[in-house]
Amino acid sequence: MGFERAESGQVAGELVGFTFQSPDGGYAVARLRGDDGGTFTAVGPLAHVLEGQHVRLDGAWERHPSYGRQFRARSVLVEDPRTIAGLERYLASGAVKGLGPTIARRVVERFGLDTLRVIEHEPERLLEVPGLGRKRLAEIRAHWARDQGQREVMATLRGHGIGQALALAIAERYGDDALSVVTRDPYRLADEVERVGFRTADRIARAQGIGPDDPRRAEAALGWLLRQAEGEGHCFLPEGELVRRAVELEVPEAGAREALERLAGQGRLVRHPAPDPDSRPVYRPVMERREARVARALAALARHVRPAAAEAMVDAVARARGIALGADQRRAVRTALSHGVSVITGGPGTGKTTIVQVILEAAGRMAERWLLAAPTGRAARRLAETTGADARTVHRLLEYNGRTGRFDRDRRNPLEADGILVDEASMVDLPLMAALLAAVPEGCRLVLVGDADQLPSVGPGRVLADVIASGAVPVATLTEVHRQAEGSGIVRNARRVLSGRRPVSAERDPEATARDFFVVPRTDPLEAVATLLEIVRNRLPRLGFDPRRDVQVLAPMHAGPLGTRALNERLRAVLNPSGPELARGERLFREGDRVIQVRNDYDHDVFNGDTGRVLAVRDGAVVINFDGRLVEVSGSRLDQVEPAWCISIHKSQGSEYPAAVVVLHTAHRLMLRRNLLYTAMTRARRFCCVVGHPDALGIAVATPGGDERWTRLADRLREAAGA
Repeated sequence: MGFERAESGQVAGELVGFTFQSPDGGYAVARLRGDDGGTFTAVGPLAHVLEGQHVRLDGAWERHPSYGRQFRARSVLVEDPRTIAGLERYLASGAVKGLGPTIARRVVERFGLDTLRVIEHEPERLLEVPGLGRKRLAEIRAHWARDQGQREVMATLRGHGIGQALALAIAERYGDDALSVVTRDPYRLADEVERVGFRTADRIARAQGIGPDDPRRAEAALGWLLRQAEGEGHCFLPEGELVRRAVELEVPEAGAREALERLAGQGRLVRHPAPDPDSRPVYRPVMERREARVARALAALARHVRPAAAEAMVDAVARARGIALGADQRRAVRTALSHGVSVITGGPGTGKTTIVQVILEAAGRMAERWLLAAPTGRAARRLAETTGADARTVHRLLEYNGRTGRFDRDRRNPLEADGILVDEASMVDLPLMAALLAAVPEGCRLVLVGDADQLPSVGPGRVLADVIASGAVPVATLTEVHRQAEGSGIVRNARRVLSGRRPVSAERDPEATARDFFVVPRTDPLEAVATLLEIVRNRLPRLGFDPRRDVQVLAPMHAGPLGTRALNERLRAVLNPSGPELARGERLFREGDRVIQVRNDYDHDVFNGDTGRVLAVRDGAVVINFDGRLVEVSGSRLDQVEPAWCISIHKSQGSEYPAAVVVLHTAHRLMLRRNLLYTAMTRARRFCCVVGHPDALGIAVATPGGDERWTRLADRLREAAGA
């Protein structure tokens, strides 16, 4: 039996108390006394309302199969208390600092329903209340004046279903202007506040009486859609696609095209010419400038060609290291040392690490200073381990300033180096590449090292692939698998996947010399989960892998029984079943948990993709060990940390694990692509196992692409190089 819903409507009443409030303050079940004197239950975005306040709710009545008739609120308008009892409850709840239950009752007895007017306009009269002196009066006045504006904006935002954290972010973003922005120009929220979507801003606008034909609505929709597209990896949207997406937001096509003309005429959007108007690229100006700058800067670097490093020096380095360089490796070293910008690309086992070591030693023999960087903290640490040299994240290299939100290293303050080498370059998005190129000094060489067959960056652009495709930059492609990797089933099967063939489990592979790659077919999701747990908990430990330290489970998606969320719960239950814990909304942090940082935290020197272990839970905070760096995380910063017993394949980019277990199922169909599977398999250093539906494996290897992006970098780089 499900919900029985009635027509939408409105109700009003006084909030008497709560049956339930979610930890994040975004949802509540409340008891209300209606204006008609009856009581009823309401559910929805009510957690911010204080007991005693009067509310007007917009929503619909429904009958819950277990809890009976209740009103589900979509939006909430909070008003001052209308009864003496309600006013007492409101003041005693802590609404006004300095008025506890006893004093609140005395104040209400003295001033009745006029109490709030007295507090706001005649606060000196509070001295008429026995026991309320000037010290408490000063506290009440200061608190009321400081919080009155925020109370109004918070009540408005929370009444529209916006959670506590986001409502606070909006209030902090606009300060004293917050209420004016929310009530008069709410579409600014979608344009200027990262986590506010167009539909949320639109809902607020409608509630404020802003009509659906208001020009600001179509303009806001176009801007928001372009930012959303950048989140999908695109640098622009073709005009026809942008208009189509606007229509899906219930913006009339004519209105969308008129708004596009206005914004382009004002320079607030940039259009590039195209034979078909619907194929014209439409950019946000900041993204268009970045793409142009990256193309110009790379083309300028490509014009600088130095004499190739002496063959004798390369040979001397190889002899000193006791290695024999193959022809493609020698070519890669010469290219890196003799060109202003170059790319070194190749799959696992092709010797990229060896080449980087040789380049650095050769540079050292030429008394050159080279800087090493990678997009993530984990990739930077791995680069440092394999080279023995200092390596930093690109953000750290460019000295990101958390206070200003900008990089301190730029055109006016460039880096000091003869060469810069960036590993895992496929992860570098367009904005980060633009910032890096702005800080490359004149005469410096830039070497981009990466695997072009992996997934592209999470952010906008596909920089490495576009640079290679442009033909304007020297590219050294490594294809030969070297002897130490020849016996690896992981390497061999990764190459099979790239060629569109299914990987072969070790027990069925006549070429297998190392039993380091297995495929375990399971069609039923529950059986797949059971098998996964058996492999992680029992089989891998017998092979010498610690399941809490050495094994990483990877999945294509977050949702579903074989998604990261569900698998994290199941894995935690068997690998870390008990201990002190802390709840943050729907998330649970338990002592001993493996976690992953999902946003850069410059204050603590922890970066997106860094994994750690929860060492302690205390006083509303967790202490996390990020590779030897102890960080205490609490409050809203906990939203930047997620469980990591299982992580998405995208999040695993730039990392390597002793053992990786990959889950694939037809339920993941929308995500199944060749490069996704390839990326997952190549995260494993010593052991890889794929558990899942055979059809899912077939879909993945048979489906190239899937990560096509709208970008003009390759074309613009060719144009700039030919200029």
